[in-house]
Amino acid sequence: MAQKTAKKIRNQPSNAKQATPNPNLWPNLPHQLIGMLAREPNLMQNITSFGGVIKTWRSASRQCYSNDSKARLPQLVEITGKKCTEHLNSGRSHTIEISFHEEYPYEYWHWYYREKSYKKWYPGIYFKGHSHGELVVMGGNTPDLYLWEPARQCCRNLPAWDPNLAFKRCTLSSSPGDRNGCNILVLTGNCSPAFAVLRLGKGENAWTIEDCTVKEPYAPRQNMQFTNAIGFQGKFYALSLQGTLAVIEDTDSRFRITAIGGSRAVPSKVSRQFREYLVESCGEILLVFLISRKSIDHVEDAEVFRLDIPKLSWVKVENLGDRTLFLEDECCMGVTASKVGCKKNCIYFSHHRVYGQWWIFNMESGSISPPSQTNAKIQESVMWNEPIWDLQ
Repeated sequence: MAQKTAKKIRNQPSNAKQATPNPNLWPNLPHQLIGMLAREPNLMQNITSFGGVIKTWRSASRQCYSNDSKARLPQLVEITGKKCTEHLNSGRSHTIEISFHEEYPYEYWHWYYREKSYKKWYPGIYFKGHSHGELVVMGGNTPDLYLWEPARQCCRNLPAWDPNLAFKRCTLSSSPGDRNGCNILVLTGNCSPAFAVLRLGKGENAWTIEDCTVKEPYAPRQNMQFTNAIGFQGKFYALSLQGTLAVIEDTDSRFRITAIGGSRAVPSKVSRQFREYLVESCGEILLVFLISRKSIDHVEDAEVFRLDIPKLSWVKVENLGDRTLFLEDECCMGVTASKVGCKKNCIYFSHHRVYGQWWIFNMESGSISPPSQTNAKIQESVMWNEPIWDLQ
């Protein structure tokens, strides 16, 4: 169903720029969590998403209507204006904020060994995705790509990326140590080419570029364009711009769309716009919507759905139990609340991209607690039941 392109089809170029003197810190999580990551690097596996997709509604024109009732539904468009994308598009370089303890030395910039005694330095790097404890990193020179495991400070070269191809987001199908092999998926946000895949476990030295010729069920006469994806148990689960779920996997030495979900991934309530996050939590794929009904500048509701993998359908989750989700524009993480010390059955999210300020959506009450604008101690007490680590 996915067709390999005979020649490269050019799209908008990657947005990598020269590094600025003030790099972004990653991960942008509460300091309590960063302290835990420093002491327990295995928690990096809980970070399974790199940012969210912001979508809004647009009614389909009458000329576009067809006999298919699905195609008559309102259309979705992605918000990609400067204010929404400048934090995602590598306009600034990044540094790691985690000071790994003891055997995990702290490094601002990533590096790799060519020989045991040789260390190469890379200033000005851009984080393009995080999955299964690994960061996909773009170098200061746009074509340069690396796979970096921050906890062990080890890095490997990836085949160069064509700077004329869009690079929207990427994810890994599984851990690089998986004996069944690991693949890396890069979404372009277009339908031609739709995505690129690298068979990391088989030592391939080139990206396989694929078109998507599958029609979008919720848009007339359009092929699917993928805007979000997550790797899970060796497969890729991708969401199209219109909310169609597609399973992408390696079959007969080709990466193909092998199945299409039957339900549309959109909020159940009316909204002006929403933020969409794919997160792995406790062996499940969760889809989280932060919903803005009245104003695009405020999140007024949240909804969580679990993917029923055999049926490829989304089931609404009313209660997270002892789980808590942290959603941020460049980092998403699921934790067990009782082990971390934060409030359970909640969704923590950053708002207006102001570093250090977090809002809390309580799944039980459906209410949102705002951050304290004036007193950091008050905000900490609202966010955390009992901070586990002393970060002083």
